[in-house]
Amino acid sequence: MTLDGIDLTNNLIWQDEFTYNQVAQQQERSLTGGLIVQSGVKQYGQPVTLVGWLSRAMLDALRVKEGSGNPVMDLAMDDGREFSVIFNRASGVAVEASPIKETTHISQEPGAWYSATLRLLTVEPPA
Repeated sequence: MTLDGIDLTNNLIWQDEFTYNQVAQQQERSLTGGLIVQSGVKQYGQPVTLVGWLSRAMLDALRVKEGSGNPVMDLAMDDGREFSVIFNRASGVAVEASPIKETTHISQEPGAWYSATLRLLTVEPPA
């Protein structure tokens, strides 16, 4: 798995892949009491929450990218699927992590491992 050239191939899973409703629906009552239902297939906006373990070096690279605003990035999944995504800041911190070992000097090393959550959102690919 890669996110805009950052190799994330490490036990990351797409936590909310199957909790997204692909169809938007609005319901209301008419003046006569009848039910009016409008629906349409959502084009983009699916949350992609990736959870797992990442190294400190991977997290440092992600934090630099996250701090650069909201550029559209390419997400390539291990199974070949590709998405255009941005960081999803509306659902919490976009790049969240805590060290596996609670020792400060170890957690600062590039090879230290962290339990991480990446919050992304699918968007329309750039033209």
